[in-house]
Formats: sequence, C-alpha cells, structure tokens
Amino acid sequence: MKISTKGRYGLRTLMDIAIHQVHGPVNLHDIAERQGISSKYLWQIVNLLKTAGLVRGMRGPKGGYVLLRAPESITLLDVIQILEGPISLVECVDDPAACSRTSNCVAHSVWTEVSQAVRDALARLSLAEILRRHVSSGDAGQYVI
Repeated sequence: MKISTKGRYGLRTLMDIAIHQVHGPVNLHDIAERQGISSKYLWQIVNLLKTAGLVRGMRGPKGGYVLLRAPESITLLDVIQILEGPISLVECVDDPAACSRTSNCVAHSVWTEVSQAVRDALARLSLAEILRRHVSSGDAGQYVI
C-alpha cells in the first residue's frame, strides 16, 4: 500500500484549513500557493473532501473553505479512505469474491489482520494530533507529509 499525492495533499489541505480558518474561510488559491499544489488538482481533492462532509465551501469575495468537523474528530483513516479508497493490502480483504480461495486461504486471514492493524493505526491519529505534532516541531512553513 502506498499513499498517493492525493492522500498527502488532502491531509496538507485539511491542516492548512484548520490553521487558517480562524480568520474566516480559507481561499483555495491561498492554500495552493502555501502548499505548492496546483489549484486545479487541489480543487479535485477539496471536492472529494466536500462530498464526504469534511469541508464546506462558501462563495463570495471572502469565500473559501472551512472544516465541518472538529480536528479531533477527523482521523487520518477518514482522510485516506476518502481520497485513496479502502485500506487493504490485497483485493480479497475487502472483496472476498475477488479470489476463489478466500474461504480456505491462510494468507487471507494474515492479510486481513495486517490490513486491520493499518486501519487501527490510522484511526488513532486525528487531525488535531497531527497539528499538535506540527506545532511542537516549530515549523511554520509548508507541511511536509
């Protein structure tokens, strides 16, 4: 399993919104500029986050995006599943019909266990915790994720 730029940029976007929304909705262009992400690509990512109910867009001259949930209630698992899809190391973990051997395959149970361990680890990390780590690192620049 490998997290793509979509997942990494999505987390950076949520971090940026969480930090800057204290001044009002956060403009997509400003996020793109601060994070070094193409506005067009960022718009696609934000649309997925919006559809999933993590952010809300506001129109107008002072428009932009705000979080719809508290950073404590947004987990890294939420972000990755929204942007990357289901977390599983092999296809048969989420779709047993993908393999005719699933019902009597020892490896299937191992892949299921490892996939669940990854999901559990991602679920333990909230956006608030990631922001706390960022602040304690003393880095005020781009978010390296």
